[in-house]
Amino acid sequence: MIGELNTAVTGYQNKWASLMEGRQNKGFFESLRPTAVAWKAEDLDDFNARFAYLRDVSDQIHLGWVNERWLATFHLRDTSLALGISVVKLMQRRPGSTDATGLDHVDFYFKPESLPQDAKAKDILEEEPNLEWSEEFNGDHCQWLSVWFEGTEAKLRNNTTVDVCIDELRAVANQITAEV
Repeated sequence: MIGELNTAVTGYQNKWASLMEGRQNKGFFESLRPTAVAWKAEDLDDFNARFAYLRDVSDQIHLGWVNERWLATFHLRDTSLALGISVVKLMQRRPGSTDATGLDHVDFYFKPESLPQDAKAKDILEEEPNLEWSEEFNGDHCQWLSVWFEGTEAKLRNNTTVDVCIDELRAVANQITAEV
């Protein structure tokens, strides 16, 4: 699976470079740091097989049931992927969905304090000509800005997927301690 991921990330990297060529605010786009790659599994059997493989090459794993499907986050133990990515998000395709499988998106981190004074990443995207993007969320702890290009997606975030996992587990811990 590491080979599949690297091949997909390399192809993605070419599309990302093409997108960046046409940007007004190249500085913002060049400052974005890739932090995770997301892979959409065909079905539960495919998800389970890929989960088993990734489990064996990871040192940290978070598994959650979100929107009627399993989502797993892996931190790779002794390797990183193209672009220096060491976090893999494995997503079960939603039941009944015909979404494409394989590489779904790459997460990019931005530091809010690195933006121009009083600017938001959303403001920067709004000023970009011919850019398809949207503000999105998934559950109580996960929000991002999606940039759509060449049949793929970049998720721009001011945190990481690992931060989302921590927040989800903290919410569970708070539920448990509130009941004590």
